[in-house]
Amino acid sequence: MDNKDSSASLHKLRSLDLNLLTIFEAVYINKGIVHAANALNLTPSSVSQSIKKLRNIFPDPLFIRDGQGISPTAYATNLHKHISQGFSSILTGLDFTSDNDKSRVLTISCYPFIAQITFPLILRELEKINSHYILQHVPLTDAEDTLIQHRADLVIDISSQFNRSIQSIRLMSDKTVLVCRQNHPEIDKTLSAEQAASQQYASVMTTVGDLKRMQFEIGEALPDRFVAFASFNAINVLSMVSGTDLLAVLPERMVDIFMPAFPVQKLQCDLPVQPYDIMMMYNKSAKNDKTLSKIIHVIGEAFSRQETASAL
Repeated sequence: MDNKDSSASLHKLRSLDLNLLTIFEAVYINKGIVHAANALNLTPSSVSQSIKKLRNIFPDPLFIRDGQGISPTAYATNLHKHISQGFSSILTGLDFTSDNDKSRVLTISCYPFIAQITFPLILRELEKINSHYILQHVPLTDAEDTLIQHRADLVIDISSQFNRSIQSIRLMSDKTVLVCRQNHPEIDKTLSAEQAASQQYASVMTTVGDLKRMQFEIGEALPDRFVAFASFNAINVLSMVSGTDLLAVLPERMVDIFMPAFPVQKLQCDLPVQPYDIMMMYNKSAKNDKTLSKIIHVIGEAFSRQETASAL
C-alpha cells in the first residue's frame, strides 16, 4: 500500500468509531442485543443505538428479526469474517498492514437445477475479479422474502418479483423438453400426442408459481397421463427416467449437462414447448455496495455474451 492509499484508509478509519465494530462482533457472536449487552457490560439500548449507527454507515440492515431473536444478513456474515480476522491480527501481532486482495463471500439463493446451469459461469467470472472471492449457494424457498430479509446477495429464479425494492436482470432463456431413456422399447426420437398420452411419467414436484403453471399446462395437454414417480429433485427424476421406461418433462439445459451421466434422449413431440427466462434478482440498495454492484454487472455481461454466442 502506498502513502496515498494509506492516507485514504486512515481518513476512513478516523470517520468510523471502531468501538462500533466491537459491538457489531458481540451482537453477531451472541446472536442477540441483550446477550451482547451483557457480554460488554452495556445496556441493551446503547447496543441497539450502536447497531443503528452501523446501519447508517454500511449499505445493509446487518441484522434481521427472526422470531424471538435476530439473524445476520449475508452482508453481515461477510463483514464479520473481515472484522474477526482484523481483530485477530491486532490482538496477536498489532500488525496494521493491509491486504488489498480481500476475500468476499457471494451468497446466491436458487433452486438446484438453476445452480447447475448458472454457477460454473458465475464462479469463473468471480475468479476474474478476485481469486479470493467465494461463491456460496443457499436453498431458495421464497425469492421475495429472501431478498427483503437479506438472506442472500442475489436470487436466481424463473419468476420475476414485482417489488419496487427489487431489481431483475435476465440471464438466459431455457425451455422444457420431453425425455426418455436410450433404447426405450416403444419410443425412438419422435413421439405423437397419442403415444405421449399412453406413457407413464416421472414428474418434478414444485411449489413455485411458474413451475406449477408449466405442470398445469402439461396436465392440460396430457389430461390422462399416469405419474408413477414424483420428486422435488429434478436429478432424481432424470435418474429414474434413465433407468426405467418412464418419460419426463425437464429443463433442457439441465438435461444437456447430465446426458453424459444419465443415458437419456430428448424427444420430438407434438406437445407444446414451454419456454421461460432465468432471472437474477437483487435489492436496489445494492447500488450502495460498490463491490456487489460490480459483481452484478460482470455476471450480467457474461451471460449476455453467452446468450449472444449461442444464438449465432
